[in-house]
Parts: sequence; structure tokens; C-alpha cells
Amino acid sequence: MSETNELRMVSQIPDLATDDVPKAGIVRGKLRDNRLGQLLMLPGQIVSLLVLVIPLLVAFYISFTDWTPTRGSLVQATLVGLDNYKELLVYDTRFVEAVVRTLLISVVCLALEFVFGLALAVLFLREFRGKAILFSAFLTPMMILPVVVGYTFWMLFQSNGPINQLLMLVFGEAAGLQWFRSAPLAISAVIITEVWHWTPLFFLILLSGLNAVPENPVRAAVILGATPRQVFWWIVLPMLKPVIIVAFVIRAMEIIKLFDEVFMLTRGGPGTSTETISLYIYKLAFSDFQLAYGAAAAFLVLLGTLLLIHLLLSPIRNQLLEARR
Repeated sequence: MSETNELRMVSQIPDLATDDVPKAGIVRGKLRDNRLGQLLMLPGQIVSLLVLVIPLLVAFYISFTDWTPTRGSLVQATLVGLDNYKELLVYDTRFVEAVVRTLLISVVCLALEFVFGLALAVLFLREFRGKAILFSAFLTPMMILPVVVGYTFWMLFQSNGPINQLLMLVFGEAAGLQWFRSAPLAISAVIITEVWHWTPLFFLILLSGLNAVPENPVRAAVILGATPRQVFWWIVLPMLKPVIIVAFVIRAMEIIKLFDEVFMLTRGGPGTSTETISLYIYKLAFSDFQLAYGAAAAFLVLLGTLLLIHLLLSPIRNQLLEARR
């Protein structure tokens, strides 16, 4: 090969160092912008962390003491170790009953909200007259404050309220119920209120999931002769599994904190038959001033909630791990 051809071939080789200079400059610029953004966000993150962490640590420390506001400063409180937690788990039947009652209400509400929300979501997949108006109407309950919902249903469930008037109109005078004097009826009133208030959340999440279901598997199943019911149960619902789990997790976190509606409807009565765990902790801390005992109860509920969310999210976590493999 002649020297001229060699020089020509060498000249055609790209200058890697020269070509990489713009790319390296762009990368360095992006890194510089990211660092600047992180520095600008740092003060807000520090403040948020302090606002969250410091009260949490103080409450955690209080849960290991016997401190109450009537016994002087927190510094002088006596450490009692795990006595508060032991008292709650072993001897406090009211705490255990409140936890069981909250879980019972949660399971019933989640089941009803899922069924009603899924039915509405399937209904709204079709086009019909007045769909936009009805869509806004069905989402309205979710926008109302829980305190307002609780007070509204407290008036509706009164002895001479609209619900009893409707029951007596349909079934006769004997159908009038004393909703807040019977434990089963009071719990039913709480469940009805909660289902009315939060079914729109399930409806909205499930409708979004149904609209995101790919059409190709559904069309293939229809071509192969599957009925609409078979398509729904064996193709659509399995694809909705992650969306359903997310909806359950969001609602489970909220319903475990159920307080406003119960406080406005029953105050936990009759007796303690509708007392949820949030209402019980509120009474411990702000009515009985047992702040240390209430803090221990709150941390037990926090631990149980984290465990429940972990269990609910495990199917999604396993699905993601399988997808990576």
C-alpha cells in the first residue's frame, strides 16, 4: 500500500477525542445543573426532615416514659421501658377491641367500595347521554371534607331524619330505626357513611386502569370465541391487579386513620362500640392526658400499618422482580 493511501485512510479515522468533547461538555453541564438543583432543594428538605423527624423522635421517647402534662417537664419524666407497650398488648382490652373494630370496618368498607367502584368504572367505559355530568356528580363526595360528611350523615340518621322517613314510607311506621342507640346499627351507619364518601376514589382509580388495558389481548380473546364475562374475568381483571392493589393500599392507609366521621356520628358510642383506634388514641392523649400511653399506642398502630402495607404491596414487588429476570 502506498504512503499516500495510508495517509488518506488515517485522515478518514474520526477524531474520538474531538468528537467526545461536546458530549463530555453536555454531560458536565447536566451534572452541574443537577447539583445546583439539589443545592436549591436542600434547605426545604432539611426543614421538612426536621419537622417530621424531631416530633417523631420526641413522641418515640415519650412512649417509654410515664410523662403527662400534669407531672412537670418532659426532662423529669421517669423511664418505664416497655411497660406502656406491654400494658397495651396484654392488659388493655379496650385497645385490642378498637384495633379489631377498625380492621372489621376497614375490611367491610374496602370490599363494598371496590365492588361499587368497579361496577361504576365498567359502566362508564361506555358512551351514554349525560356521562360527563354523572361523572362529575359521582366524584363530588370525595371532594367534601370528612367532618362535613360526618355531620351531614349524623343529621340524616336522626330518628326523624330523611333516612328513617324514607324507611317508614316504604315499610311502614315500624321501620324507623334508632341508629345511634344500637351497636350494630351505629357501626352500619359508620360503614354507610364511609362507603358513600370514598367509593368515588375506587371508581376513579379503576376507571383509569380499565382505560389503560391494552386492546390486543381483548380482541384476540373475542376472536377466539370468549364471552364478555370470560374476557372480563380472565383477561381484564388480571391486568388490573396492580391498579387494584394500589387502590387498596391508598384506601387502607386512610381508613385505618378513620376518625372524623366516627367522631361526628357517634363519638365512639353507644359506649365504646364504634370506637376506632384513632378515636381511642385521641381520647387517651387529649381527654385523659395520658400522652406517653397514647404515644405507645400510636407507634404500635404505625408498626401494624407498615406491616399491612408491606403485605399488600408484596404481589407488585414480586411481579417487578420477575419482570427484571
